[in-house]
Amino acid sequence: MGVAFLVWLHRDRPGAGPLAVFVVAASLWAVTYGIELAVPGLSTMERLVQAQLTLSVIIPVAWLVTVIEYTGHPHWLTQRRTALLLVEPAVFVTLVWSNHAHELIWSGHGTHSVSASSVALAPAYGVMYWGHMSYILLLILAGGVLLLRMLFRSNQVFQGQGVALLLAIAVPTVVQTLFVLGAVPIPFNPTSLGYVASGAVLSVAILRGQLLDVAPVTRELGREAIFTEMDDMVIIVDDERRIVDINATATALFDGDQNALLGRSLPHTLPALAETVPGPGERTQTETTLEHEGSVRYYDVRVIPLYRAYGVVSGHLISLRDITDRRQREQRLDVLNRLLRHDIRNEMNVVKGNADLLRDTADADERERLDRIISTVDDIVARSNKIGRVTEALETEQHSPTALQQLLESVVSDARDRRPDVAITLTCEDDLWIRGGPSVLIALEELVENAVEHQATDEGPVVVEITATRADGTPGVRVAVHDNGPGITDHEREVIRSGTETPLKHGSGVGLWLVNWIVRNLGGRMSFPDTDEPGTTVELQLPAAEPVHATDEPATAHSENAD
Repeated sequence: MGVAFLVWLHRDRPGAGPLAVFVVAASLWAVTYGIELAVPGLSTMERLVQAQLTLSVIIPVAWLVTVIEYTGHPHWLTQRRTALLLVEPAVFVTLVWSNHAHELIWSGHGTHSVSASSVALAPAYGVMYWGHMSYILLLILAGGVLLLRMLFRSNQVFQGQGVALLLAIAVPTVVQTLFVLGAVPIPFNPTSLGYVASGAVLSVAILRGQLLDVAPVTRELGREAIFTEMDDMVIIVDDERRIVDINATATALFDGDQNALLGRSLPHTLPALAETVPGPGERTQTETTLEHEGSVRYYDVRVIPLYRAYGVVSGHLISLRDITDRRQREQRLDVLNRLLRHDIRNEMNVVKGNADLLRDTADADERERLDRIISTVDDIVARSNKIGRVTEALETEQHSPTALQQLLESVVSDARDRRPDVAITLTCEDDLWIRGGPSVLIALEELVENAVEHQATDEGPVVVEITATRADGTPGVRVAVHDNGPGITDHEREVIRSGTETPLKHGSGVGLWLVNWIVRNLGGRMSFPDTDEPGTTVELQLPAAEPVHATDEPATAHSENAD
């Protein structure tokens, strides 16, 4: 009854109501049998046996309903099925309380001694009793099958809960069956002790195993909701490639409604899709084109095998994602990329070559205009080369542990060679490693170049400070590049943060865009922290990596100043 109280505290959870009925009925059965051993009169004993048989009707039905709700199948309990489920118990209870008229349940009033001071009724059970026992075992078997199916598909938490529910009914059922068949040579019915064991198992499952806190029904409902509501098309086929389930989105591929498609052969219904399904136990990912009602669409197709117990393949799950828009966008980007990296660059070189030829014969005014043309062409070609380097690096690079200090020293050295008049300071903690590839070097070069070139030199010397430290509170590395120049405008920062450009709000160049792309591709982020110092600070948060060599030396700061 204490366990029943625990269950009642969770009465709003799936299966809690019928489980409380099960525990209460089992407790009353044990109490009733205890009273039977204590009273002296045969007529009273007979009434107590009738009460026990009545309770024995409630116990398996309540347990089965508990399992049905717990495993996520409450919709099975329709009014008609519930009525059919209760027909046999109702008939049996009626026969139990009218047994004197027909003696179909038991006959005789024999007793056997339990101890020196108590006896128990020993009825000779009839055919209806044994029929009822068969019905009870059938209900328990049905619930056991549901639990076993769940156990094979669940994690450790739900497996422990399922085992507890199985033991709660299996222990008293086995004990009672052996006692009634005479296989247990003891003078009293040990079923009550079996129910005590059930209570102990359920209490542990509730208090330690979260039996009524975390139930698989929620997970099953979530999976069903994902299957039915997701935008991706999902089709489940059996080992003969017959459609056994399909979500509403996928019906757009076929002619017919969702229910009409069940049981149909996929090769006959949609041969192009059936060709993507591999052999039993294999998984694949590919792209395919499907035509429906005159429209051709591109799909990313993923096929994974579905397993039953013991590794037997029962079918495949096919998921399709429409990538037509993405594919067309990629094609446009490929064309634009080729134009920018090759065609426009080559054409600009032609423009520059002709401008150089004209400059040799032009007067002073014309030379000034031609110089502007040549300078503009050089900027376009340099920008094209820069985008080409980044694109190639992002397409081919493989991330690996990289020593950050070596990268920064190389970037600083190149910047000093180009601009010896700029004071560049590098401060980097020892043994900092990041996970990246060649694109990281491009990003760092772009940041330093941006800080060096975009300066207001008439206001004093150009100073660039580079700091690399371990990020506080995160498993990453912080690289900050600060300059004393005019700073980045607010609208340009907003463009980088939002990730989009509009005709009314756009950045002045592609440098910071390229840095942002590279950092995001690494799994990091770029920010513009506010500081009290004049100028601009651009900060990169980069993912850290384990060094390729082990070291126990403490990290210290390393500083390198300009001459």
